[in-house]
Amino acid sequence: MTNATSSAITMLFVALPTMFFVIGVFILSTKALHAAFPAPIEADGEEDED
Repeated sequence: MTNATSSAITMLFVALPTMFFVIGVFILSTKALHAAFPAPIEADGEEDED
């Protein structure tokens, strides 16, 4: 195999799953933060005016 093909296969089996793992960590941490610090519920019709 050429060096480029070898690098591409390495990226496929190492970098791609790592990327999805990092995305999953961010999703789980976001859900945990939303559970710990829920946003206040706004009534309909209320808008912030600057």
